[in-house]
Amino acid sequence: MTTTKKRIGRPTTTDPRVHRYNFKLTTEENIRFKQMLCEAGLEHNRSRFIIKRLFGEEFVVVRRDPSKVQFIARLNDFYFQFQKLGNNCVPVKAI
Repeated sequence: MTTTKKRIGRPTTTDPRVHRYNFKLTTEENIRFKQMLCEAGLEHNRSRFIIKRLFGEEFVVVRRDPSKVQFIARLNDFYFQFQKLGNNCVPVKAI
């Protein structure tokens, strides 16, 4: 009986990233680099930020405004109240 083993783990990519570069920064350069990361909103992904800066690709900064989030939440609640009214009226129309 021949059995084939299933491959476990991450799927392999067609173009793996195997080339690695290392560089050192001074204290002032490090502070400037962290400020640039914060302004771009990419604090969690430094490698993507560096690649986009090196090759001149544009990156989009998405900022969240807490007041807008609250406003959208209230609009959603308002919409759901209308939806409940519509759902409650359907059985009345059937009578």
